[in-house]
This record gives sequence, C-alpha cells and structure tokens, in this order.
Amino acid sequence: MKKYISFIVVCFLYLPVYGQEDLWDVIRDNSNFQYSADRSEIQKALKIYQNNQYLVDRLSKNGQRYLYHMVDETLKRDMPVELALLPFVESQFDPYAQSPAGASGIWQFILSTAREQGLKRNWWYDGRRDIIASTNSALNYLDSMYKKTNDWMLAIASFNVGPARIQREVRKNKNQGKQTDFWSLKLPKETSKYLPRLLALLEVIKNPENYNVDFPFLPNRPYFRIIDIPSQVDLMQVANISGLSIEAVYELNPGFNQWATDPNGPFYLLLPIGIADRFEIKLNSMSEEELVKWDKYIVRKGDTLTSISKKYMISQALLKEINNLDDDLIFENEELTVPRGPEWLKDYLNKPDIYFVSKGDTLWSIAKKYGVQVSDLVVWNDLSTERYLQINQQINIYPKYFVPKKKKKVNLNDLTYPVKRGDTIYKIAKKFGVTGDMIVQWNELKNPEVIYPGQVLDIKFSNLKVN
Repeated sequence: MKKYISFIVVCFLYLPVYGQEDLWDVIRDNSNFQYSADRSEIQKALKIYQNNQYLVDRLSKNGQRYLYHMVDETLKRDMPVELALLPFVESQFDPYAQSPAGASGIWQFILSTAREQGLKRNWWYDGRRDIIASTNSALNYLDSMYKKTNDWMLAIASFNVGPARIQREVRKNKNQGKQTDFWSLKLPKETSKYLPRLLALLEVIKNPENYNVDFPFLPNRPYFRIIDIPSQVDLMQVANISGLSIEAVYELNPGFNQWATDPNGPFYLLLPIGIADRFEIKLNSMSEEELVKWDKYIVRKGDTLTSISKKYMISQALLKEINNLDDDLIFENEELTVPRGPEWLKDYLNKPDIYFVSKGDTLWSIAKKYGVQVSDLVVWNDLSTERYLQINQQINIYPKYFVPKKKKKVNLNDLTYPVKRGDTIYKIAKKFGVTGDMIVQWNELKNPEVIYPGQVLDIKFSNLKVN
C-alpha cells in the first residue's frame, strides 16, 4: 500500500511540469518565417550550435526570466514570434551587456535610437536595460520598419543597421532592376550576418536533434509580474520585504542604476510570480517614508560636497537639491541628508562590460583588445588557462579602475588558439613569436602539415604580458 501511495505522490509532484506547455513548442508552433537552412550564410551560423549544448543551456538559463514576456508580447501584437529571439542574438538575454559602440540592454539600443524611441535615461535609471520599456520600444520600432518595408526580414535588418541604409540599398537595387529582398542587398558585414544568426537559432530550436543538442523544458507561463509602486523605493528594502537576494531584484529590474528607483518613475517593479502577491500586500501596508531610507551625515573637517556625493554614490546636484543648498558651501558639524549608501552597492553596481567569445578568441587576444592582463580576466571570470574558451562564452571586463579583491597566482604559460581557415603551423608560430617545432611538440602533432579550422592548439610560453 505504501508503495502505491508513494507512486501516486511522485506522479502528482510531476504533474505541474508535464501538464504545462513547453515554451519552445510555442515558438515552434507559431514560427512562420520562410527560409532555406541550406543557404551558406545560415549554415555558417549553424556551426556554432552544432554539438554545442553549452550555448543552448545558456540560452535556456538566461531566457527563463525574459523569454516568455518576449513571446507573449509578439503574439499579443500579432507579430512574428521569431522576433522574441532577437535579444539572444543581440545580447544572450543579458540586460547588462554593452557593446564597444555603447549599445546597452537585452535589445542593445544605442543612445540615439533610445532617445528616438522615448527611452528615458538619467542618473537613476536607464530605460535601455528596463525589460518592459526596452521590449515595448523594440517591438514598436520593428513594427514601424515592417510597415515601411512590408518585409519582416528587412525590418530586422533595419533594427541592426538603421532604416536609412536599408531604404537606400532597396532603392539602389530597384533602380538596377534587381531583387530587393534581404539576401539581394549589399549590406555591411555585421548586418549580413545578423539575420542568418537569428534564422540559425530558429532552425536549431525547430530541429534540435539535427544538431545534437537538447532544449531544456521552459514552462509556458510568466516568470515575473509587474508591481505598481506608489513612489521611490529603496531596492534593498524590496529585497528584504520580498525575501529575494539583492542580485535577484536587480536581475529583473536592471534599468535602475542606483540604490533606489527613480523618484520620477517608472513606478513599477518586476518580481517573480509567487513572491509578487506577498510583496504587494506588505507594500500596501507601508508608508512612503518607510519605502526609502535616508541617513543623517555630520560634515567633518575637510569634507566637500564632491567627496560626500562620491562617498554616497549620489550626484552633487541631487545632494544639493535634497538638502536645499543654494551653493557648494558646507560647514563642519553641519547635518546633511544622504542616502543609506550601503557598502554592498558600491561593489554590485561596479558592473563589467560583457564580451562574448568569438571563433578564434583567446584569453591573450581578449586581454590585448581591452588593454588588461590575462591574469585579470582569469580572476574576474574564475577561469583556468588550462581550459578552452567556448564560442559565445561570456567574459566580464571590468573598468580599469577596478581592483580585484583576491588575486590568484595565474599560470600564463598555457594559452589556447583555435585554428582558422588558411592557418599553417608556420603562420601560427610567427603570430606568437615561437617556432613551429615548439607547437608540434606542445600538441604532439603526428603530421604538422595537417591542421584544420576549429582545431585547438596549446601555445605554451613563459612570462606573457599584455601592455
């Protein structure tokens, strides 16, 4: 009898999972883009997914918070569900991703486009990183581009390179009697790869078995709920009330730059389903004074508004406004109102730039690109120089002023180099300033004349420094 009861209990526990629709199936069932996976551009993009379960797992892990919202919004708007995958192509669903050109957020808006789309940005808040605001602006933008081109693929290309360039290339092809579809246009290299990356991802989602990968189950239900807030809220207070870690609060509310929400809005927070209801009840029982905590600071000898504002991570102008100061003059023993300025925030808000590993990258090449040491990359990312980098692996690059709290002794003798098309042992040896015989010996190559693209070679030399 106990055996049967146990069986029933186990079945009951698994019913919520197996009774739910898989979000990947929703994407598969609603996808209607017409394309040929045999195109060389798509085939090239597909190679990064082939046998790369690591990348698929990253997509699922990062997408679990945000993907349902993207899919739901596209379906509500009667827009192609494929658009919901663009944030992965743009940023791997990392709201803190930032490109060398200054694009930011999961949709990678540059400042000029963000302004055009009405995304607010100030000391407190950056709408480019706000999941709700940026998604709404991105879909509005894509919809407007579709209405101009009547072609979703051209609309997607416009999102990458801008509408002016697409319209110019379309006119040029029309005047020359050529086709005006995406594949027929002469576009910048990055843009010509952009759509194929999306279609390659779509192809893998639709046919994972063809690429030897498996998509973990993602429930077709919201991960978060939007909670209205009456005024400015201290985010540590949000964490305390909700029972979440402060990291979890920022993961769903990455648009907020500081220790609290913007006093001028937006007046909403995102919290996980299941926690949101309890939080809302507690929130409604609190006064506005309880939602934001301020401290009193007694001015000391040598203090200036500049030093105090820096200490509490607040702009000097805002510090003056809060304390009704007409000028920069302050006096010893004067009492000022300041934010709590928790120590944890100083470290947490020192967010890194995000770099995604491309084919051919090494720790050495990435370090050289950003002007840092290989040892810094190892410390910041908890890496081992003896393990290979993976394509699309996320690498954190901290600002130059950032000093790691813990320094490891790093063996810089072992680096890895993925062989590129056209490489020879001689070329690789010349690249790194070593001999071909060394490379042959390090990698125990039986036939040094035969190396192939994607093959990873160990490069071992001492005292490598990056200036």
